[in-house]
Amino acid sequence: MTKNRLIFYLVFALFHVGAFIFTLLIQDFGFLTRIYQHIWLFKYITFFGIVLIIVDVVWSWIVTRDSQKEKAMLTHELNTLKAKLFDLQEIAKVSDAAKNAPAAKNAPKS
Repeated sequence: MTKNRLIFYLVFALFHVGAFIFTLLIQDFGFLTRIYQHIWLFKYITFFGIVLIIVDVVWSWIVTRDSQKEKAMLTHELNTLKAKLFDLQEIAKVSDAAKNAPAAKNAPKS
């Protein structure tokens, strides 16, 4: 995992820890009435959480797409190398057959 991804998940985790602590504090009715005047901030905070989720999904999709491209490229390279090896083996067979053919003609007949 890259350093940027780890930092992102750290921010994501801190957001969820903050949300959890907030839900624990909300059980106190006095606290709930005191924060009523700041309720308009909650839509921005929750929007930030939604943005974090969307960024994570997009980032994950990009990483998956890139890894699939890399896998396809490596598979193509492997197939190319297999084809070259097969061609070299065929050339070696033909040259061996050519070397052995004159020797077979010169062999004594029984």
